[in-house]
Amino acid sequence: MDEITEDNIQEKINLFQQMQQQAQALTQQTSQIEMSINEIERTIKEIESSNEKSTLYRAIGSIMQKVESVKDLKKEMKDEKETLEFRNKSLKNQVETLNSEITKMQAKLAPIVQNLQGNRDQNASQ
Repeated sequence: MDEITEDNIQEKINLFQQMQQQAQALTQQTSQIEMSINEIERTIKEIESSNEKSTLYRAIGSIMQKVESVKDLKKEMKDEKETLEFRNKSLKNQVETLNSEITKMQAKLAPIVQNLQGNRDQNASQ
């Protein structure tokens, strides 16, 4: 990270805010993925509790399609869950890295911002 000076403080504050927004967006994505994973887990349990003679349907867009092979559906669901878990782990690592950078930047920004505010307060009282 570049040196923070009084000349570039506003730019660094803007970058800091963008990083916070990005971390928040990534966190929301992980929450959505976790909800999808939970839904897939419930689906897999339902599939496992059915027998081979059960008729199952799968929603595809706005239509329902009859499932021909329960075994294939179960495999698809497990593969989808695995893909989502991998993506979720990757996003969580990104959030962790970003939060670490945010913490470091905050530690560098805080004293400079306080110093600038102190200088403004002194100038205003004079």
